[in-house]
Amino acid sequence: MVEALGTKVLVAKPWQKSVHPLTAFSVGQLCDHRRTGDLLKFGDAFVAHTRNKCAEAFLNSPCEWMLTVDDDMIVPFGNPKWFRMATGFNFAQPFSDFNAIDRLMSHGKTLVGALYSGRYPGSNLMYGEAANPEESAWARRGPYNQIKPTRWVATGCLLIHRSVFEDIEKRFPRLARGGDKKGGQWFASTEASLVDRIQAVRDRLLEGGALTAEKAFKALEGLESALAEARAENPLGSGEDVSFCLRASAAGHQPYVDMGLVCGHIGHCVYGLHNTGIK
Repeated sequence: MVEALGTKVLVAKPWQKSVHPLTAFSVGQLCDHRRTGDLLKFGDAFVAHTRNKCAEAFLNSPCEWMLTVDDDMIVPFGNPKWFRMATGFNFAQPFSDFNAIDRLMSHGKTLVGALYSGRYPGSNLMYGEAANPEESAWARRGPYNQIKPTRWVATGCLLIHRSVFEDIEKRFPRLARGGDKKGGQWFASTEASLVDRIQAVRDRLLEGGALTAEKAFKALEGLESALAEARAENPLGSGEDVSFCLRASAAGHQPYVDMGLVCGHIGHCVYGLHNTGIK
């Protein structure tokens, strides 16, 4: 449990060149410079680069927490009438009343994100277990006043304690910043441990003496183990949010999804629990 009260939150905006006005308004209302910092990174076509730059700036700041909000989200900020008007989500109290920062901070978890869907009619909810039809059906009957541990939660509205980034650097040194405190790759889509494991196998093969059948078999075992670990760390086709959460979990930080803090996701309309999932 991490103490959440009395700390400064950096509201990071890894945005592209255009932002929906409803997003800009809701995030602007969420910020309070007496307790939040503000960071904007925009223009890079590869969002993982932008997220890494936000994390780098955050770690070089005095802030303890980073709330990352994407450029197509409608985030609750404590005005239920406006939120219902902007999203069409008619949630009962207290779910329409939440302030995203207050709500996420209240859990005292190092990595916890809001609940939202993809931004097209047939999309899933954006956390790991929601691909299961029974889980998805249950979640769509919400919201619920609880948080759930999850394999991964998406980065559209995600609160991260600085220790998550620092512990990922310890667990995956190849992804860590350099001596100038720049160049961290926490969100990179790469199997960070694979190179280390392959180099270890190579070193064992190059050890003195002839290449015996036993040595070759041990090398094959090492390669198979390295491939299995790489697939678990970063499955083919997964997004940078999945990669980040899997690394955080490996570094000792369980991701959580807040089943009561629901954000709108802007596509052709505002998508949420009740207008997605049906193809």
